[in-house]
Amino acid sequence: MKTQTISEGSSAAHLLLVADYLSRPQHFLAVAEARSGLRQAMDDASKQSVVLTNNGQPQAAIVPFQTLEAMRSALLQLLVGGMQVSFERLQQEVAAQPANGQHQPETTTEAELESLVKQARRKQAKADSTKGRKKRR
Repeated sequence: MKTQTISEGSSAAHLLLVADYLSRPQHFLAVAEARSGLRQAMDDASKQSVVLTNNGQPQAAIVPFQTLEAMRSALLQLLVGGMQVSFERLQQEVAAQPANGQHQPETTTEAELESLVKQARRKQAKADSTKGRKKRR
């Protein structure tokens, strides 16, 4: 069986590190306890997910720095990948439009049309009232 090696800085390595961290059990720790035993809480963070609570409510987490950096890198790569897919889809849509430069008319719903008419009427009423004030002066 052929095995693949994963380089340390690769996106796969980052995703594996994040997956490993997220699969660990969570340990809830009150802030007061964390203050008195910060060293222990940091040691625990290497073995499990440490969640700091305040009045019993989760407020923060202690995450090993290497894991945090891997999370950032993995999320950035996912975001960039998603943006790339979106950009490529948009390029395909643009390429599929007629070559003569004419865009197909967008359909306007009745509600959108009514909203546009109301906006135009308000603008006109405002312009008319402004003209009336200027004439009186």
